Amino acid sequence: MTGRGTSHCRALVGGFGTPGLRDLDFGRALVEWFQQFDWPSDVVVEDLSCSAPLVLHRLQELRPAKVVLVGAVGRDLDPPGTIRRYRVDLAAPRPAEVHRSVEEAVMGLVDLDHTLAMARHWGALPVDTVVVEVEPAEASFGLGFSDVLAACFDPVLDAVREELGMEGGAGMVLERDAAPAEPDEGQPSEELDGLCDYAAKHAQARLHSHRAPALAERVSTDVPGVELAGHVRPWGVFVESGGDWFDAVPLDDGALGIVVGAVPGRGVEAAAAMSDLRAAVRAYLVRDGDSPAALVGHLDRLADATGLGRQARLLYMTLHPATGEVRYASAGACPPLVLHRGTADGRFAGGSGGPALGAATGAARPETSLRLAPGSTLLLFTDGLVRSRDVSRDAGMERLRRAADGGPRDLDDLCRHVLSVCTSTLQRDDDICLLGVRLVAGAVPAHSQQTVTHGA
Repeated sequence: MTGRGTSHCRALVGGFGTPGLRDLDFGRALVEWFQQFDWPSDVVVEDLSCSAPLVLHRLQELRPAKVVLVGAVGRDLDPPGTIRRYRVDLAAPRPAEVHRSVEEAVMGLVDLDHTLAMARHWGALPVDTVVVEVEPAEASFGLGFSDVLAACFDPVLDAVREELGMEGGAGMVLERDAAPAEPDEGQPSEELDGLCDYAAKHAQARLHSHRAPALAERVSTDVPGVELAGHVRPWGVFVESGGDWFDAVPLDDGALGIVVGAVPGRGVEAAAAMSDLRAAVRAYLVRDGDSPAALVGHLDRLADATGLGRQARLLYMTLHPATGEVRYASAGACPPLVLHRGTADGRFAGGSGGPALGAATGAARPETSLRLAPGSTLLLFTDGLVRSRDVSRDAGMERLRRAADGGPRDLDDLCRHVLSVCTSTLQRDDDICLLGVRLVAGAVPAHSQQTVTHGA
């Protein structure tokens, strides 16, 4: 997404659209076209067709000096295709308007006016906020937009350029010179299937959010000798679930199967995809729970064949409390941090990383093994804890290691301490999952204690 990683945002150009409602989806198509241009590094261009709280969160992150919003809004004041450009009045809206906007947001509806009302109420907009909107001609359910709006691409782009002081398109390069084409209404549409899938996933995500674990809880298992403490923090305002998760399942041989994973995206769609992948992991646990490499290989083939879990990052491990043996396989996940009892020198285990799910091109996933001494702790975590737009993964991991080295002994307190230190200055833009795994002292016979070793 053009400009998303910029450290200074002079201007945010955001589009608003409603999938499946013809001309009312114009703003999304417009921004998709805009993103084919080479914009200045301090201009962020992105789709804002999401709930108002997420838009507010994004505005708080970027803190742009100027905002230009584009989309199609039916006001029945002008002929279809009329382009209106106006500066937003930042005066606080009436309470009734705010209440109505919040209700619309809770229902999942995307509306430019309601988002503006909430942004005005919470003071999230800069003084220089401009709307460039088009009067729609067709707002019925369907795909594509009318010919009247197709003729508005260039005029709206010119208006945005002018607002940004880029008259004449100075400094802009277009990779493709055609506006997005309308789908042929006589042909089957993959987008229509996508809309149905979108609705189904939202329904599933709502169910998932009601049975999701608490954001911070001590986890109990039926496997003696192992202590767990897990924390999940979705990214976004008023978002209760996301794409990161952990799970721990007892295996037949007395071992414990543990997974920490993250699917792409955020919010309810990510939560729905996560729920699907979590169920797939549990299904494969029945067959190959004792073989991390085999299990991750099954997920690779599933992602390649069906798309389920594609580009997800995941680490699956088995822990045998009786011996302290740990085996794991990774699909693009962060390496576990190993903390030995009585020392202040945490070390990251090897063997993690590699491509995300579905990108292994048929190659077998390597498997790594290590052996824990009694009282040792593993910290498993997702990228969101250590990386953001402004912090590299390596720098974030080093900060995590230092935080863990100086943390409290109690496992849940340690996880809370690590979360606090790592996120205190992190400009978050992703979900976070952190799972602490501790081998309880006395669970491993003395003759089984060994130093940590690595092996593919």
